[in-house]
Amino acid sequence: MLLATRCPACRTVGPAPCAACIASMAPSAAVPTPPGLDACRALLDYDGPARTVVAQLKYRNARSTASWLAVGVAGLVPAEEVDLVTWAPTTDLRRRSRGFDHAELLARKVAAQLGRPCWSVLVREPGPPQTGRTLVERRDGPEFVPRRTVRGASVLLVDDVVTTGATLAAAARALRTVGAARVIGVAAAHPR
Repeated sequence: MLLATRCPACRTVGPAPCAACIASMAPSAAVPTPPGLDACRALLDYDGPARTVVAQLKYRNARSTASWLAVGVAGLVPAEEVDLVTWAPTTDLRRRSRGFDHAELLARKVAAQLGRPCWSVLVREPGPPQTGRTLVERRDGPEFVPRRTVRGASVLLVDDVVTTGATLAAAARALRTVGAARVIGVAAAHPR
């Protein structure tokens, strides 16, 4: 039995997201570049249907929009500027409870769009999620430990939402310790 695809934002049967929701999504404003990154870009303003689409992917495993988001995120960076793609991973605990890592899913699809390899480079140490924390609490960011070298590479670092940039900054610091020459951060969304 096949189940119909639904737009995760408005629940209309059909493409995910639907044309009406796509039309109502605003592009992201310019994203301030967090420390340690050479550039940072986001696809959508994290509001309205875009917020719902990203949240459904992250918390409800609504993978139907991952390919659509990946096409848009990949379009933020010329492929020739990237040697490899990686992501800012969630903790092992959250990965087990959700059954997947949404940032990894998005990163692998972005890498496929760009025709670049996707490597698991970082491990996130246990700690509180960034979601729900105040801006001051978020600034410390999570801790990442590198698991392999990327010496001399231009790395595209993927995440779902860039708010303060603390997660991307922490991931970039870890990437620099294993030789990343450039780190470009990209995300599906950024709040205004």
